[in-house]
Amino acid sequence: MAETDTWTPADDDYVREALGSLKTDVDALPLADVRFVKARGRARRRRTMLGWTAGAAAAALVAAVIGFSALGGDNATHPVPPATRTTTAPTTAPTTPLDRQAVSPYLAEPGALPLGKEWKLALGWSSDFTVETTKNAEADMCWPFNGTAAVYVKDVVPVQDQNLLSGTGNIQGRQSRWIASKAPGELAKALAKGIGACKQGQFAVKGVQTTGWPRLYSYTAGDAGSGWYAVTLAGNQVAVLNVTEPDHPTTQFERAEVERLAAIATARLERYGSGTTSTTSASTPTTTAPAGEDMPVVGSQPAISSNLFVPASRWSSQELTQGARTYAGPGAQEGSASIAQCETDQFQAGVGGRYGIVSVRAGSGQANYIGKQRVRLDDSTSSAQQQAFVQARLAEAKALYGKGCSFGNGTVKATPGPTEGTWRLDTVFKDGSPTLTEWVGVTAQQTPGAMTTIVLTKVPNPKLGFPELDRLIVLARQR
Repeated sequence: MAETDTWTPADDDYVREALGSLKTDVDALPLADVRFVKARGRARRRRTMLGWTAGAAAAALVAAVIGFSALGGDNATHPVPPATRTTTAPTTAPTTPLDRQAVSPYLAEPGALPLGKEWKLALGWSSDFTVETTKNAEADMCWPFNGTAAVYVKDVVPVQDQNLLSGTGNIQGRQSRWIASKAPGELAKALAKGIGACKQGQFAVKGVQTTGWPRLYSYTAGDAGSGWYAVTLAGNQVAVLNVTEPDHPTTQFERAEVERLAAIATARLERYGSGTTSTTSASTPTTTAPAGEDMPVVGSQPAISSNLFVPASRWSSQELTQGARTYAGPGAQEGSASIAQCETDQFQAGVGGRYGIVSVRAGSGQANYIGKQRVRLDDSTSSAQQQAFVQARLAEAKALYGKGCSFGNGTVKATPGPTEGTWRLDTVFKDGSPTLTEWVGVTAQQTPGAMTTIVLTKVPNPKLGFPELDRLIVLARQR
């Protein structure tokens, strides 16, 4: 028996509206190579066309336009599943205020930038993110201005700048917000263009979504890991989010997860970005570009630039110095490159490249020194040689600190930290002298051919030794 035709004019209108929306989506994408489309066949699905409700007739037409051969189901009662690390995720960010509000249940909580728990939610991470207002912030290496010139000078310095750190693992972030006095779109485009063209040594950016807003970019940085940038625009507000994965050569996050974070940022700019910083948490407007710190650097000559070191003022924190200011003090090394237990002058003398050391104190006198930072630099013109230099230094550090050592009057016990490349070194003396404890961390830096070692020698609460070391390592990695 023939089936009854239940297709109605309303169905025509629905499909026509869906295809119109699809055309806009298709126009923004380059056509796929036919060989690629044939090769993947039914393995991949277009996940943002018509949701789960288009029906078989619309699906066939959509597949012909896109070059894919399968779509989602046609049960209108099934909502699009949320983007998680274990489910199929959408390929475009939400585009309406309603959709953006749906991406986070926390939008009622004030803040013009995403909250720490929204980073966790969007990225599908296993632990919370702590959010810290950036002090004495410096421009990101990919921002297309240096604090003295830009599209509009008053728009150069962000009115809000925050660093984020995951509670477990080693996922970091930075989020910055600008209020554009005029032509905010031009400022956003300038930021996006600068990020998209950013390349330095092993650091290379790839455009993922380069039209419309938000714009997304992934990057790889050799020994310094990988990550993402997102640029968002809403009204006269512009925000840039940076996800950093220093332990992952390639990103562990999917595009949809970063899109969700950017969508949350857009929703917050629309709701709380009123043109002032009064609705943001722990935010102080900055009116001038942060100045670098000229610190005494001892070591090889010519001396390594102090710009490769964490500014001494950034060592200060409630946990490490009870809020006391920190300074770079005199650090005469008398020709020695050693700064931590188990290092020997003989070993250090055999390491190539240049080195520099900065010593940091939280007051006057030897008793107030809290740590040191050493930077080693291979400034050859060969990127392959620079990469090999950094990798060799990191491997040496792991072998040196990881096994501890012994000396005439005692032993040094090594305990690895929760973050790769960090250790606690406890020096136990045979003569009964008090045990000495150091926290040591190593990392590659963004500057090609540079790696650094940070040593904390004075931490009031030993339980906070590793968290404070991680904080400084994050800052050092950005140099």
